Amino acid sequence: MNNFIAALPAIRPPFLTLAPVSCLLGLAYCWYLGYPINVPYAMLSMLGATCAAIAVNTINEYQDFHSGLDLTTERTPFSGGSGLLKQYPHLAPYVKKLAIIAVSAVLAVGAFFIVTVGVSLIPIGILGLLIVITYTKVLNKHPWLCFIAPGLGFAVLMPIGTFVVQTGEWQLSLFAITLVPFLITNNLLLINQLPDITADKNVGRNHLAIQYGVSSAQHVFTLSLIIATGCLVYLVSNSYLPTLALIALLPLGLCVISLVYLYRLGDNIAQHLPAMGLVAAAANLTPLMLSLALFMSKR
Repeated sequence: MNNFIAALPAIRPPFLTLAPVSCLLGLAYCWYLGYPINVPYAMLSMLGATCAAIAVNTINEYQDFHSGLDLTTERTPFSGGSGLLKQYPHLAPYVKKLAIIAVSAVLAVGAFFIVTVGVSLIPIGILGLLIVITYTKVLNKHPWLCFIAPGLGFAVLMPIGTFVVQTGEWQLSLFAITLVPFLITNNLLLINQLPDITADKNVGRNHLAIQYGVSSAQHVFTLSLIIATGCLVYLVSNSYLPTLALIALLPLGLCVISLVYLYRLGDNIAQHLPAMGLVAAAANLTPLMLSLALFMSKR
């Protein structure tokens, strides 16, 4: 038991908040449209989403240790892993067990909802599980798949899955709304990959900055931010979102500050950690602000 406790940093606790916040957006949209919220189901959805985040973190930690990547990265609070197995390699089997437990919990929650809500959840579950299991060894070798994986998993599948659990229905308008946090979440991964370009390349990874260069990664970050902002304004102006949802422009503004340092420092972005931290904050605050706006503006 002591070894399991010692292995807990591998779940990356500071990065787990994005899962429940993403689910909250789905719940808020239910409320906004006038659907009643099943609180036990809401809590279970958040638990399942958090377990999925734990699973991808621990699998990534375990596989990066065995590939040797952990030994060559320079850790920052936002990149380079937890550093746990680099310091305590004997905990590797326990990190693997934590990953198995987390995946098992995700499967159990998913099976429960498929039985109680319906088979419409199966595509979401399969796609989410594939992202969790293949992220480190497969998706990281394909630049664009790697780029969209975090946004798809957190910002799209989690709120939509939560919405379907509550209503048993799909809403195309929710897909449009999730595009805003989708793009910001992708940018979070993009900026966090920059300090580890050389180490990642040496173990066979091939994300955007490796394949196309840092300059292209900067442009993708910029374009994603512009599209996210444009989508938010469009959704509000066309009444898909209430006017109050424009408060989500505030966290998008944080990304603008980071953008200045991204162009100034490039792959040396770790020299200014607040720039990386602002994108992490924006990734969490964007769905949170959208959720608050929806809860406060029920139709």
